[in-house]
Amino acid sequence: MIIGAGCIGSAIARELSKFDLKVVWVEAADDVSQGATKGNSGIVHAGYDDTPGTNHAKYCWPGNQMFAALDRDLRFGYQKNGSLVVAFNDADLKHLDELKQRGETNGVQNLRIVDQTELRKMEPHVHREAIAALYSPDAGNVIP
Repeated sequence: MIIGAGCIGSAIARELSKFDLKVVWVEAADDVSQGATKGNSGIVHAGYDDTPGTNHAKYCWPGNQMFAALDRDLRFGYQKNGSLVVAFNDADLKHLDELKQRGETNGVQNLRIVDQTELRKMEPHVHREAIAALYSPDAGNVIP
């Protein structure tokens, strides 16, 4: 029995559908993914913020890389739009370096720190005091 048709219950149902099993799936809403699982905001994280050595760190990047193919199969509306963590001062710049290093330790690819000029080209409406950002082109989002 699968209880819930949110993102986790739906993923479990999809995997179990590959086998010859008898499964019942129950959901309180009138359709799948009508709510949000726990704190799901729809962000497809790249894995630069996860503590190295944790399961989050181990599975975040590989999971991120699965979304485009899953969306081709299931058409749930994945957008690979990237993410920016913005710095406003020297302490923030240090934090960007730490996040980048953490991501690289976790196997995250394509991370880079962009300077103020490139940041403004990428996001013209960023706060005027922004001085740099950690850019992760592989982050994305879905409708929870």
